[in-house]
Amino acid sequence: MRPLPNTNDGSTALRLRPLNADRKSLYERTIEPLLAWLEDTYTGTLRWMLKYKAMILIVALLLFGSSLVLLKFIGTDFMPQTDESSITLNAELQTGTRVEETMKVARKIESFVFEEFPEIQILATSAGSDDEGSMFSLFQTSGSNVINMTMRLKNPDERAEDVWQVAARLREKIDVIPEIVVYDISTTSGFGGMTGNTVNVEIYGYNIDKTNLIAKNLADRFETIPGAVDVQISRKADKPELQVILDREKIAGHGLNTANVSSQIRNRVSGLTAAMFREEGSEFDIRIRLKEEYRNSITDLENISIVNQMGQRIKLKEIGEVVEYFSPPSIQHKKKERLVTVMVKPENVSLGELANSINASVSEVEVPDDVKIVVGGAFKDQQESFMDLGLLLLLSIVLVFIVMASQFESFIMPFVIMFSIPFAFSGVFYALILTNTTLSIIAGLGAVLLIGIVVKNGIVLIDYINLMRDRDNRLEDAIIMAGKSRLRPVLMTAFTTTLGMLPLALSSGEGSEIWSPMGISVIGGLLFSTLITLVLIPILYAMMAKTGQRDKTGRLRAKFTELE
Repeated sequence: MRPLPNTNDGSTALRLRPLNADRKSLYERTIEPLLAWLEDTYTGTLRWMLKYKAMILIVALLLFGSSLVLLKFIGTDFMPQTDESSITLNAELQTGTRVEETMKVARKIESFVFEEFPEIQILATSAGSDDEGSMFSLFQTSGSNVINMTMRLKNPDERAEDVWQVAARLREKIDVIPEIVVYDISTTSGFGGMTGNTVNVEIYGYNIDKTNLIAKNLADRFETIPGAVDVQISRKADKPELQVILDREKIAGHGLNTANVSSQIRNRVSGLTAAMFREEGSEFDIRIRLKEEYRNSITDLENISIVNQMGQRIKLKEIGEVVEYFSPPSIQHKKKERLVTVMVKPENVSLGELANSINASVSEVEVPDDVKIVVGGAFKDQQESFMDLGLLLLLSIVLVFIVMASQFESFIMPFVIMFSIPFAFSGVFYALILTNTTLSIIAGLGAVLLIGIVVKNGIVLIDYINLMRDRDNRLEDAIIMAGKSRLRPVLMTAFTTTLGMLPLALSSGEGSEIWSPMGISVIGGLLFSTLITLVLIPILYAMMAKTGQRDKTGRLRAKFTELE
């Protein structure tokens, strides 16, 4: 170590080196030469291209055209599917299946889930519950033949497969269970209508049998479409019911009426709540009804005794009959018309691609005059949202043009700057193709955001060109000087925005799939439009601007000469 120098009074002096001296030298050794090289290269390149403006413009238009061709290879979705580490299974057995049999099938599913699906941590099962069993019947289908399962998976970074791959393996296991008639597997954790991307084929018609037949025909067709899974018909199979048909003359002869008879039948079959049992703060209904062996068949029901006001007991079969009746459990209506819906989910295909295949299949079906078929669901929401985005895009362009026209006091300069906007969309298309990302509403919002971002670089460049021309520089010299001077601000704006969006585009946590398309579209569009701003905008300026257009000094001198 070198000793510290002594001062005149014998003390030692401490020499302090500037704190940023090393950093500055590092910048001067690395970043500064790189930026200088970029400026020199860029300057040598506005000089070469200004001589071949037409060729550069043709190449740019070819790039834009190729991006439009790629657009038809980009799938479309309403909202990106997200890995929420949740799977919901709704399975139905044959109508009328006893609760005990339903429970056996549920235990069978649970056994192979725990053995063959280590990704699943938590499993909650509801099997064979009554239609009035709990509040969850508002959100899920319930009944003695229905199994509802909710599965919670490990976090995405703790398993080798994503939730869609796990769901696909689960479907393969469910397909081989003969007792299950129909099932649905959802990879979203929402209730009600939050079921993810679906294509719904709505069949309108008053005749239930006719619309059921068409729905079954379409469902069979959709099963054969590649990428179509969980094909469901909203109208369930007819439910068996026992209907009591009373003879009004006979019940009147015994001193009874329909209200009295129906009340007694209900009390004996469904039960009468006679009192409440209270234990440790909890209350339970005490329901009185016939034992199961006395209400288990039509014969047993017909032998139920009905008591009239005189205390006489009359068998039910003496005043009526019990017949078996099949009826739909529910009839949906929309716009005051009867409706049955065939719902299809996409797997390994985009929602738009599946909808196109379904539309082609629907067009092959003969539809009666009194039946109407409409393709809707999330696909319809997607189309409406894309139309709204298109309107938003158009409005944004108009507003940006108005602002720039008022600031530049010209209609030509805003047009030159806004020429970079279509190429920003080309960058979005290229980025979506390279990352195998579908065009969703989120990616579309990112494309709309680019309108305000990409014109900013063009404004910086064009404004400096105008400044150089106001200082009596020739057109080409002004363009070259502006390009060299504004290169760093343009790159700075582009790189900071790109790096800011990079974590969003590369995020891989739970639910990140819904936001990453926005980051991908913004990064792709910004990088491509920045290149266009640096190359094409100056060329367009040179083609559209006349040499003396902004020679304000010359015009002022001529004006003063006339006044003198």
